[in-house]
Amino acid sequence: MATSAAHFLSLKLAIVAAAGILLIGGKNQALAKQDECGNLSGLGVLVGCQDFIVKEGPKASPNALCCNAVKEIGMPCTCKLVTKQIEELLSMEKLAFVAQFCGRPIAPGTKCGSKI
Repeated sequence: MATSAAHFLSLKLAIVAAAGILLIGGKNQALAKQDECGNLSGLGVLVGCQDFIVKEGPKASPNALCCNAVKEIGMPCTCKLVTKQIEELLSMEKLAFVAQFCGRPIAPGTKCGSKI
């Protein structure tokens, strides 16, 4: 259980770091990302669905809170935020499963982390 809590904390820190990198990348670039993706809203899926996308544990159907985040935010903005550090902590297969389950599948050819 302590390992699981450590992984969740690591995932949250990686998500915060990804947001920081995007914002530090230059004011104009950050503003463009915000306009395109609703103020880095893709983080909402990663945080709201973390219980269903972490690498450890079995694949499970996401809850309504997670699906609401997926439906509201969509996957393109979420996929843009998946860095190597985040991908080390979460399962891209589970992320794709969650998106499909919630009715917003990742479009074929979409780069999501290192996966296409």
